[in-house]
Amino acid sequence: MGSYVIRLKVLPQEATTEHQSIVDSLSAALPAGVSVRSQKIEPIAFGLSAIIVDIVAPEEEGMVDKVEQAVSTASFVGQSELMGVSRMSSRLPPT
Repeated sequence: MGSYVIRLKVLPQEATTEHQSIVDSLSAALPAGVSVRSQKIEPIAFGLSAIIVDIVAPEEEGMVDKVEQAVSTASFVGQSELMGVSRMSSRLPPT
């Protein structure tokens, strides 16, 4: 069984909220076996920035919906947008 990499764009409720606080609240809200792989700050305008988050989740039925639901209800998250889902290989091909 493989894993998904789920990329989300997350906007804070308040422009003054620290980005790490948002990522920490996301990590706490995610289902068991799901974790934040990476994060990147993307400036938008007028001091507002979004966080592009890559989340690794097991390849299971309905997992993307569960992750989206968890992110949307996390503290400090004002809005989230699914940017893409990709299957992550658990093994490298032979050389």
